[in-house]
Amino acid sequence: MNPVQMRERIAQIVAELEVLDMGNLSNEQIEAVNGLHGEFEELKAKVETAEKVEAIKASVETSTRKVSPTISNKVPAGQVVVSKPNNHATGGFKSSGEFYMTVRKAAGGSNQVDPRLRAEHVEASGEDGGFLIPEDFRAEIKEKVQGDESLLSRTDLYTTSSNRLVLPTNETAPWDNSAGVVAYWEGEARQLRESKEQFGNAELKLHKLTAYVKATDELLEDAPALGAFVRKKAPQAIIAKLNNAIIGGDGVGKPQGWLNSSFTISVPKEAGQVADTIVYKNLVKMEARFMGRQPVWIAHPNVKEQLRQLKDDNGNFIYLNGAQFGNAASSQFDSLMGYPIMYMMGGVKSLGDRGDLSLVDLNYYMSAIKTTGIEEAVSTHVLFDYDISVFKFRFRAAGLIPFKSPVVTEYGNYEMSAFVTLDDRA
Repeated sequence: MNPVQMRERIAQIVAELEVLDMGNLSNEQIEAVNGLHGEFEELKAKVETAEKVEAIKASVETSTRKVSPTISNKVPAGQVVVSKPNNHATGGFKSSGEFYMTVRKAAGGSNQVDPRLRAEHVEASGEDGGFLIPEDFRAEIKEKVQGDESLLSRTDLYTTSSNRLVLPTNETAPWDNSAGVVAYWEGEARQLRESKEQFGNAELKLHKLTAYVKATDELLEDAPALGAFVRKKAPQAIIAKLNNAIIGGDGVGKPQGWLNSSFTISVPKEAGQVADTIVYKNLVKMEARFMGRQPVWIAHPNVKEQLRQLKDDNGNFIYLNGAQFGNAASSQFDSLMGYPIMYMMGGVKSLGDRGDLSLVDLNYYMSAIKTTGIEEAVSTHVLFDYDISVFKFRFRAAGLIPFKSPVVTEYGNYEMSAFVTLDDRA
């Protein structure tokens, strides 16, 4: 269980406790509360430990940075301000907005460069030199990109210092005696065969994702508003593009999505099924093909109306708002057939199209990001005639499903996968 999943479980525990009548607890409920308390304390300790580890890693990455000793007090005309990690969290600035506004004035040709931008925040390296963006302001955006609202945090995520990462893969089933590790009962075989594990390779090439945030001169005069504006708009754009790629990317200049993977299984519509509908049998067949351990439904918002009304063969609703508590006010914990469901406003196909509803385990999706995180830059010259400055955020990421085909059972040739989607119902 990764930190994101642990936080989700903590939220579920809190929700479970909130619905209890504390003044009228049964012995069974008291015992359950004690169990939840123990689980809560354990998860809390693990999350705190994970946060400490991340802080140590960030500190090490920052301390190993090399800075050119050459320092300039002026920014050449047309200069682009490039972000790199630095040793001071805020650089003496009260907010990211104040930092951006100070850079704007310096990049505009002012001979009076704010002293906070000198020495510790200037990196001279020819045409690429510029002002360094304080680490805390970079972290504000990086944290949101990898937050709960991003599918990236749910994947099998790696970090790398290069633009290419090769990871070994193994598609051999444990019952396949033709390759891989072979196991025999000694009484069944006269001679034990020598076996060798066969590995393939999954190559993740990191692609460059760039977000542009345009800010008017009027907004630049209001530092708090500018900081809030940039911190909101940049993550929204980056998250949307990452999610789109993880779902339906074609792998050309971007990550490959599960809708374009040969590992994914598409369940066909029922005979005579009306166009643009979802029926109970669709879900039963999708679940039957699923083999992952941490399932989650990914759906377009316009399928919810139909899902809320679906019933099983015994007339029971299969959709719960607020998970097992049936709390209509707790939509965060909606579940379908016992599995959590996420509605995505971007990237997911509309009702009736292949991919409007998928059952997936994103632990089977490999992803990678650059250890440098997000690189930031600002140019005051691109749209100079329009009194607009452009803030640029560059992020490198890769993603794919490493397996070439669904898993086939030992008997019956029954195909299963960790990515199951519903086919077109046009």
